Amino acid sequence: MKKGNANAKRNGYIGLGAMILLAGATIFGSDPLYKAIDNSVRPAVYIPGTYTGTARGYGGTVTAEVTVTAKSIESIEVKGEKETLLDLVVPGLTDTIIAKQSTEVDAVSGATLSSTAIKEAVDQALAQARGEAAETEPETQEEAAETAASQWKDGTYTYESPEFDKNGFKDQIEMTIKDNAITSLTWDCVKEDGSKKSQLSMDGQYVMTENGPKWHEQAEAVVKYVLDNQSVEGLANADGYTDAISSVSINLNGFVNGVKDCLSQASGGTAERTSLKDGTYSYESPEFDKNGFKDQVEMTVKDNTITSLTWDCIKEDGTKKSQLSMDGQYVMTENGPKWHEQAEAVVKYVLDNQSVEGLVNADGYTDAISSVSINLSGFVNGVKDCLSQAAQK
Repeated sequence: MKKGNANAKRNGYIGLGAMILLAGATIFGSDPLYKAIDNSVRPAVYIPGTYTGTARGYGGTVTAEVTVTAKSIESIEVKGEKETLLDLVVPGLTDTIIAKQSTEVDAVSGATLSSTAIKEAVDQALAQARGEAAETEPETQEEAAETAASQWKDGTYTYESPEFDKNGFKDQIEMTIKDNAITSLTWDCVKEDGSKKSQLSMDGQYVMTENGPKWHEQAEAVVKYVLDNQSVEGLANADGYTDAISSVSINLNGFVNGVKDCLSQASGGTAERTSLKDGTYSYESPEFDKNGFKDQVEMTVKDNTITSLTWDCIKEDGTKKSQLSMDGQYVMTENGPKWHEQAEAVVKYVLDNQSVEGLVNADGYTDAISSVSINLSGFVNGVKDCLSQAAQK
């Protein structure tokens, strides 16, 4: 055998052996060998040290302290005093980020907002480690929060659902604001005879399940959450349920609507008009009213202006009040404008004035439009909800 062929064959065996070792390290998790090989080929991308990033989570600010070498993420420590779901997310998510050396990983099921906040905070820290400016400075978020809070006027504000729900209850909220903070908050649901769900729950006359917290206990937990976090943002999902409080299984749509309405009153209607994001936003009442209808509102915002707005009420079978009104199947009175005509007048008012402030009295009726006699509480709640969505940071 020629010497050159022998050397080539020997080098081939050496290369094959190295590949087998690398494969074995990958398969069996031989960390020292794997990391040594990985680091030998990984480029230097970071300035070694510990860097801090922040992001907004479910209940407050999440802080990530990330330690890096020149080539890799070594450790991640996450803190967030008001972030109630951190125990569910850490260390699983942070371990995965370190293992993959990337934040391009899946969020933890049931804690998407907390997972996203951690990844954003880590990304911010890594940007600093690469010598880049962070996309979102912590000061900017704090300033935004302070700006919003500075518009809350001291006082006590109340809200009541416009209709009794299918179980015969109305949500009632009372909130007190002092020095730009929610200092007290109550939530209950009342029946037409004046009896309250909290008392019925305590007396064992309103029972949801034999096991688990009672309604009044869950309501107390939700109120505490808002007082602790000074916000309902991220509290409920699209269906009105929450992952933020493990003991709570009741629907929170009425509560969230009421808190937002009280905060809108406290802000004098100005907070929602400061910076509206372009987009289309929609709202649907959480329950069918006693006549079997749900309010539906859709709003489009462009260049900080409400450019289009629709309001209708829909039945369980999909029929709409506007069409029933036009077809003569929904008649309020023989004289005066029909329902769909009054609804059109109300929508025009909001488009003209870019606000619902002062449109209705405490009972949900209006003196601002002479041709309108229908109750507007559901419409006003929908408009305020859409504006709240558009104003979110």
